[in-house]
Amino acid sequence: MATLACDDSNKKKQPFVTKERSQAVLGSTTSAPTPAPAATSAAPAKKPRGPLCAGELEKPPRDMPKSSISRAAAPGATEQPEKLSVGAGKWTWINFWAAWCVPCKEEMPRLRGWEQKLTSAGKPFRLVFVTIDDDERQLKDFLAAQPSGGVRSTYWLREGKEREEWLQGLGFDGEPELPAHVLVDPRGKARCVMSGAVEDADYPQVVSLLGK
Repeated sequence: MATLACDDSNKKKQPFVTKERSQAVLGSTTSAPTPAPAATSAAPAKKPRGPLCAGELEKPPRDMPKSSISRAAAPGATEQPEKLSVGAGKWTWINFWAAWCVPCKEEMPRLRGWEQKLTSAGKPFRLVFVTIDDDERQLKDFLAAQPSGGVRSTYWLREGKEREEWLQGLGFDGEPELPAHVLVDPRGKARCVMSGAVEDADYPQVVSLLGK
């Protein structure tokens, strides 16, 4: 999976600031203090990505959570069905996102494009968006600002018991780094949990996974 992911908080980290050192004159000096070496920084090396769902399809599948799930929609948009539907002969890709998560919003059109391509190719496939936003106003503002072809309605795991039951049931260890994904097989069983944004180059792997 790609390593690009959002922190699980929308609080911005403050940049590190070096404090100025006070200068004191201790008697007479004949030379200026030696300046501190300039700080250097290097971009961290990008971790190599492994294949999607590496080894996970060989593990025992998980049952989908049966507890209720909330929904949210922009004014005038059609709400999602009351029950999150999986199985029925279709692979289901569940995308976990939040309105504050930049990589989440960037990959939404990519996922929707994959859904269209797979459907056109005759592969039974369903894409479902599930937000784990805490700020209801931020979420609704995002949905309302989406164009007609965008994500204007979504399932919503509200903070607390609802979110905990769903994430634990799907195999997440606490709240995941966003974006996160769950692949559900045509029988309605959760088969693969992934963290990090997907990329265009991952599409052939998705096609291969749906053939298994």
